Amino acid sequence: MPQRRVLLLDNSRLTAYRMQGGEALNEGSFAPDAKGLATFGDYLQAHRRSLFLVLAEVAEESFQTEDIPHSSGKDRRAIVGRKLAQHFYGTPYALAQSQGRLKTGRRDERLLLMALTQPLHLEPWRKVLQQREAIVTGIYSLPQILQNLLPPAQTVGRWLLLTLTHAGLRQSFFDGAQLRFSRLTPLINAGAETVAIAAAGEAARMHHYLASQRLIDHDKPLTTRVLAHPAETAALRAHCLGNASLDFQIVDLIEAARRLGLRAAPASSRADELFCHLLVKKTPSTHFAPADGNGYYRLWQTRFGLRVTAGLAFASAALFAVHQGYDALQLRERAETARLQAHLNQVHYAARMEHLPKIPISAGDLRSLIERYENLALRTQGPAPLLGYLSRSLDAFPALTIDRIEWSIAERIDTAPRGSGTVQGAAFPARGPYAQASVSARLPIGMAGDQRGQLALVADFIRHLGTAPDVLVAVVQPPVDTQSGKVLKSSDDRIAAEAPRFVFLVVRKL
Repeated sequence: MPQRRVLLLDNSRLTAYRMQGGEALNEGSFAPDAKGLATFGDYLQAHRRSLFLVLAEVAEESFQTEDIPHSSGKDRRAIVGRKLAQHFYGTPYALAQSQGRLKTGRRDERLLLMALTQPLHLEPWRKVLQQREAIVTGIYSLPQILQNLLPPAQTVGRWLLLTLTHAGLRQSFFDGAQLRFSRLTPLINAGAETVAIAAAGEAARMHHYLASQRLIDHDKPLTTRVLAHPAETAALRAHCLGNASLDFQIVDLIEAARRLGLRAAPASSRADELFCHLLVKKTPSTHFAPADGNGYYRLWQTRFGLRVTAGLAFASAALFAVHQGYDALQLRERAETARLQAHLNQVHYAARMEHLPKIPISAGDLRSLIERYENLALRTQGPAPLLGYLSRSLDAFPALTIDRIEWSIAERIDTAPRGSGTVQGAAFPARGPYAQASVSARLPIGMAGDQRGQLALVADFIRHLGTAPDVLVAVVQPPVDTQSGKVLKSSDDRIAAEAPRFVFLVVRKL
């Protein structure tokens, strides 16, 4: 990650702090003259890869509260821009901070409008930042970060916070955790006694102003917290005495620094280092920099995003390569294991073959002999399976009578007669052997004159016989000649001299 540096700007100077390991290290101060600006430019050139955060602590600032209709997108930006232009015309350093929606009425959105009203204090420094192409993340004001100074338990109700920096004594008024108003009082002498007297006087004047604006009640004391170093609390307690208007509470600067993670606490009540640390730790989401004031930061963000994306892509590719390499290693180990297993199997096979008795015949001749034996074993089944199928179908059609059965074994099916009649059953491969039976059968003599009935009965019988497993049935000679050109008719004009006959073939794969 790049180094972060905070540029603390007040009306008299700009101080640079390097943030490292929970410490704010002072790297020098620059005066707002030609020499100071030139030295500041050299400083930026020496740290051009750092990210700079500008923290303005100036007296020329303004705060306004506005309620606007709840909106979003372009409409909200237009309303906010119009409000900022109305209140802070002539300065580009203005922002609107949302403070939530009201709980009554139409629930408008409350905005705190803030501006640095004297841009001449910032322009020389900003010009040097642009000339040196410094990566400025934003321009912030000290009141923006003060709401994060105290724990949530101490940000209840309306209260006043007094803080001291090199620029002077700042008084910030809060309503709960929301900033409402802040002002800076420059101090020429920052001694403990002077600060204590100024704190008491400024708190009284702030109370009078807030009461006149009806921001607080006259009859209730205003909780006033003073951030101070333990070495200077005695003077504060001597001058900051509580009364009906003000309830003073001392906030230990050392304890606040420890709670916020600052390793080296300030040596006095001037908390410049603490505020720089707080800005980096809890950077506000809004800032005063104009749209064209942090272009180099946007370029840095783009470059950083591309680097992160490239790094993630490289890491993904590396992980994928490692995964593929691991898979390849596993496949190589499996292939080696399979090769060794195959070699062991060959060795075991050779050893077993050595122990087998020697026979006076080659392996090829033995294989051929076994195949011939298997073929002969197939031919020993006899006609029983075919006759069993035939008998089950005859039980279903008792009107049929068998005259003759010729059973044989064939290597191939004689397909010539199959085209002349009905074929039912399974499809067989071209190679045999097959058991086949040519069957001659008679129909009842009473059907001699019913040619359509004869064909229907034979078709039903063939279909029933063809449902047997591994059986093919073909009608070789139907009971009626069905050649085209001849008319089928059912008539009692003449009486048949004998029962109708038909011949069919039954085939089974052995």
